[in-house]
Amino acid sequence: MAWANRCILVLAMVVAGTVGSFAEDYKRDIRDLEPTVLDLKATVLDLTGLPSDLGGAVSDLSGKADDLAAQHSGLSVKKDGTSVRIAMTGDVLFDFDKADIQPAAEPTLADIARLIASVPQGTIGVEGHTDSKGSARYNKTLSLQRATTVADWLVAHGADKQRLAVKALGDTRPVAPNTRDDGSDNPDGRALNRRVEFILPIEKQ
Repeated sequence: MAWANRCILVLAMVVAGTVGSFAEDYKRDIRDLEPTVLDLKATVLDLTGLPSDLGGAVSDLSGKADDLAAQHSGLSVKKDGTSVRIAMTGDVLFDFDKADIQPAAEPTLADIARLIASVPQGTIGVEGHTDSKGSARYNKTLSLQRATTVADWLVAHGADKQRLAVKALGDTRPVAPNTRDDGSDNPDGRALNRRVEFILPIEKQ
């Protein structure tokens, strides 16, 4: 009986030692995992910075466009979630009812061409717009001629033709009233509607 008790005691000590060893191993495993958890937290924090990077790309392109508008008369800039639009008034670009580019407009177009070249990817829109004078068909034709002339000028000065998309919108998208409330002519409004717009896509990060 005494021998049996001694065997039970020895077995209990072995079990106790095994449990203690297991507990120590478990504690070590937990300690080893702590750096991994911290690293994961750091990774999550890094990922949360991505939206601000996209915002930086947007603000950079917008800033360049704003600087361009500040340097040249006849330019205006609009931004939305997918693009930056630069409008250049037709009266700066062309003689009345014509589609030949005036020499005085070329320095502005050269700066626009450089800005277009800085956009790394995506299609660049070149849209022609007119005021409401004349028939819809005539205005559509004139807006196409003007947009095409501008696109050809850009290509001749280094723009990639494959990235340019020409569109003729005639008088369908005015940015100002062509007439006043009393029905009389609004020359200032019509002048704003005669324009070529450059649509620069915002790069997605």
